[in-house]
Amino acid sequence: MDNKILFFVLLAVAAFSALRIISRWRGFSVKRKPIDWDAHFIQSLRKAGVDTFAEHTVDFFFTMPTRPASSALGKDLTAEGYVVDVVEARETTGQYSLHASRRMRLIVPEMQDRTRHFREMAERHGGQYDSWAVVTKD
Repeated sequence: MDNKILFFVLLAVAAFSALRIISRWRGFSVKRKPIDWDAHFIQSLRKAGVDTFAEHTVDFFFTMPTRPASSALGKDLTAEGYVVDVVEARETTGQYSLHASRRMRLIVPEMQDRTRHFREMAERHGGQYDSWAVVTKD
């Protein structure tokens, strides 16, 4: 009788172990979809009660390596209707922080396209696109 109990306990442990191994293996094999920051941020704004279909002032931030690169990117952004200002971060990195703003609605596909466009623009000028933020109190 003791052998039967021991057999069932070992069988239960083996079954539990097999299930655990399979669930771990499936967890590693499933590719997780990367989080889309634009969609996540707009969804958070909506949950906070912000009307994303109304126009808001949206601020876009870039890090540029030099003043000429900042000026070139600023010129391109100004041509697209953005208000631009550049600040040198001399004490911290020696790079330049470019800030562009414009009033617009916060529509997920449009912001995703804008993010892609800004990344390409920044890279073309040797810098990087950092992110955007919205001014909810105009």
